[in-house]
Amino acid sequence: MTSVEMFWIFGCLLLSATGPGGHAARSDERPNILHLVFDDFRTDLPFYGQTQVHAPYLTRLAKKSLIFDRAYCNEAVCSPSRNSFMTGRRPNTTKVWNFLNNFRQAECSFTNHARYVGGTVLQTYHGSPDVQVTGGWGGCCTSCTSNANCTHWSYHKMTRGASANCTLYSGTDHTVPMECNGTCVVGTTGTQPKWTPIPEHFRTNGYLTLGVGKLYHDGGGSCDFPSPGCGPGEPPYADPLSWTNCSAQYPDFPHEYPPFFNAYGQEQGAYLCPMGQGGCTDKQPYCTEDIPKDGSGANPPLLDFMVYKDAIRKLHYASANLNSTGQPFFLNVGIKRPHLVWRVPKFYTDLYANSTPSLPRRKTLSSTIDPIAWTPFFGLKSPYEPFEDDKILQLRKAYYAAISWADYVAGQVFEAVDNLGLTDSTIILVHADHGWHLGEYNMWEKRTLWEAATRVPFFIHVPFLPQSHGQRTRAITELIDVYPTLSDLANLPRPHHDRYPLEGVSLLPVIKDPAKGVLQRDYALSTYPRCPVPGGPIWEDNCIHTVERTDFPFMGYTLRLDAWRYTEFVEWDGDTLTPQWDRVHSRELYYHGNDTSVGPDNWELADFYEDVNLVTTVNSSFLSVLSQKLRAAAGTGDAMDSHH
Repeated sequence: MTSVEMFWIFGCLLLSATGPGGHAARSDERPNILHLVFDDFRTDLPFYGQTQVHAPYLTRLAKKSLIFDRAYCNEAVCSPSRNSFMTGRRPNTTKVWNFLNNFRQAECSFTNHARYVGGTVLQTYHGSPDVQVTGGWGGCCTSCTSNANCTHWSYHKMTRGASANCTLYSGTDHTVPMECNGTCVVGTTGTQPKWTPIPEHFRTNGYLTLGVGKLYHDGGGSCDFPSPGCGPGEPPYADPLSWTNCSAQYPDFPHEYPPFFNAYGQEQGAYLCPMGQGGCTDKQPYCTEDIPKDGSGANPPLLDFMVYKDAIRKLHYASANLNSTGQPFFLNVGIKRPHLVWRVPKFYTDLYANSTPSLPRRKTLSSTIDPIAWTPFFGLKSPYEPFEDDKILQLRKAYYAAISWADYVAGQVFEAVDNLGLTDSTIILVHADHGWHLGEYNMWEKRTLWEAATRVPFFIHVPFLPQSHGQRTRAITELIDVYPTLSDLANLPRPHHDRYPLEGVSLLPVIKDPAKGVLQRDYALSTYPRCPVPGGPIWEDNCIHTVERTDFPFMGYTLRLDAWRYTEFVEWDGDTLTPQWDRVHSRELYYHGNDTSVGPDNWELADFYEDVNLVTTVNSSFLSVLSQKLRAAAGTGDAMDSHH
């Protein structure tokens, strides 16, 4: 039994039995925290200059908040980004670049492309062909580490999409090299490192911590073997260590919502709201429900309808607890839209019925950019064959309708804070996990290192720092900065016993003085693997959801500076999980010195500054300086997995 499973069984009961504690304090000493995270949300909002989008609730709150014009994720895909900002460490430290791994997995010494000979087999697990549920070889390592009799393990998956086998051993004779078409990794029992994600940090410092919706990721977590009730890319059972009473996400809903009534984490689908396409199809990723604007009445229920109902319920509980005990609360709210599918009430589709969104300035990838930077989506075959204008406009309007629905969902939570009298004692932080492309360079979705995918909306309302209200800053921010910032605002210490230190910087200097505050870092670093299919175009199947980290052919790193974005795609060493800096596949350079698209004006020029690669137009010494800065920022850190 793993430490997480033990906590699930015993720790939650203990917390429920002992009840919350704490003493009343001024709001600036122990403020409540509402941390609201959107999914796939680019900065197309009125307060970022996109006045065609209807988002009254977010706009109202942003007007009394500090808006960050240049905030960036650390990897532009859901699970790796969330594992990163929820722990305050970049993917190079969490070792989470795909939907297989999570920060709670054990760390094992391993050997790539090898197999064991001899030894006593304790157990062999056969994973699902959908290997997301197994946690990959990281899950096999974790299973061995949690088994007192296990000394070695082996993991074998023939090809992408094939079933996986995890075998646990008690002693082995030796390893031998093994050539295989898929993943062949062996290792020894490892250690369970200490991690303290944001909500657990607040819980251990006396806060009531509650969660709603998509936080670490969808599903029950990428578990070790065997893997009942698991989902891709998050800790098992959505990380019980994070929550005061383990009732995160979708617990205990009444019987009229059958997908939700099971207690949190006890079985598959217990709290994960189904996609509920309800008329949407694979060929049509958006659709309208003829239901009231509040989202009620859909069958199956709209996911984010469930989110805001649960969030309001938890706010009532947290408020009552605060009034009776003085214990402040930390509430995570994960809103799924505008992530696909764009299934929304008719009211929000009608908002855009007579509008004509702008088209991308550049609809195909420039020949100056290596196509490894691009990845297909929506059935596109290449970066050079775009959709017709009508389809681009329809997709953009559907995306904006999803934004407006998500805005309404957030607004119901904001109004609950006000109605409960929590406005003056609650910090509200709003951001997305990453951005989204809407046809720029013929790119759709996220999964790139460009501005549209890495940049996110980000603003914070701190009621006791009025000098930040109604202000904005161009300070360059990373999502890993969320952790130290919220800790400082709540007067909490840093986690002292974690194996890896926090890598973000506190934004408090800028919040206290938006005009003059200076951060301890002047860049944002983002990363993304590339996994083209051998023999195909460099962009084919360039996704990494179920590709093992030992099997990445390339890793991309991009550095966003004040006036420049500099990117390198380099070959990846799967034996050591490190970039091979001496094997550069391609470089990109973009000038942002005159960029007004990251302010409140000229949002239509969002693809103007990264449409042509300037790497051949500058001198080599300047490129060398940028390359050194990128590599220093990326580093490799203390290896979480050591290679034999």
